[in-house]
Amino acid sequence: MKRIILDTDIGTDVDDAMALTLVAASPEFEVIGVTTVHADAPLRARIARRLLHMAGRDDIRVIAGASIPLQMPLPEKFHWMPRLRGHEGKGILTEEELIPTADLQATADDAAQFIIEAAAKYRGELSLITIGAQTNVARALQIEPRLADWIREITVMGGTVDTARFNWAPLLETNLNCDPLASDLVFSSGIPLTLVPMETTTQVFLTPQQRADMRSWGHPLTNTLVTLMEEMLESFSTLSDELGLPADFYEGRTFMHDPLAVYTSMATQLINVRRTHVNLEVIDRVVRTMPYADRQPNIQVCEWVEAAPFVQFWLERVRKLVTAN
Repeated sequence: MKRIILDTDIGTDVDDAMALTLVAASPEFEVIGVTTVHADAPLRARIARRLLHMAGRDDIRVIAGASIPLQMPLPEKFHWMPRLRGHEGKGILTEEELIPTADLQATADDAAQFIIEAAAKYRGELSLITIGAQTNVARALQIEPRLADWIREITVMGGTVDTARFNWAPLLETNLNCDPLASDLVFSSGIPLTLVPMETTTQVFLTPQQRADMRSWGHPLTNTLVTLMEEMLESFSTLSDELGLPADFYEGRTFMHDPLAVYTSMATQLINVRRTHVNLEVIDRVVRTMPYADRQPNIQVCEWVEAAPFVQFWLERVRKLVTAN
């Protein structure tokens, strides 16, 4: 059983909720805790707790962390600035719980301290899965320099390594650009790192029929997830045009970026992971994940996934979870 902490910016992008559900449904993991990050981390923690309650996993501890990046300002045109956007928590939380947090600094180092304490307790045995900004982990590294020797590995969802497969403008990548300084600190820490980039994660998505099947299960958790998927698709309906993507890029597709990162930390049967050299280069405050085939490998990259079997795996795990609850 693998000891993990999931670090997430759970909210509008439903793939975080899908990843959290997979974590909750997977006996391969001993979940030490879930930490939240970016743009009102306490509100995100409330979302995570409510979804875990629906999943029957109140035993999993949730700790709010940093809401503001280590370094500001971010580029003016960055589409995911450190503020709430979209339908964060609507349909999950009560009106009172949806009120934005007044003091965003109150929990700024709580998640970092939690990561440090867990890593010290389970030296060499604790793995991190980061599916949001890297702020919590970077702050933990700043507070405790020995942390890099205590963490077993980090699995990061973010970046684009093979731009020939997915030509996404660097500024449109969210997780690493939410806090470029933090991303740089994590990538340069020396902790064994596996990157799950967007050219791979965009290969896995749910279809309208699969969402309808989930709705038919009649469980509060899956009903909530499907509602979030539909609301996100509605909010992204014009995004393809705005970003210069094919017109049907988001049409009917619920992408599973973050669940694939969770799977990459869990198993290898449906993916191919290759060691390669990737530099994290920050140019004009914009993060680029640059591959160098002629250099000594420094990280692992998840470069391929059996898409249909992975999607089926996720659906089966979730159905088993809700059937048991």
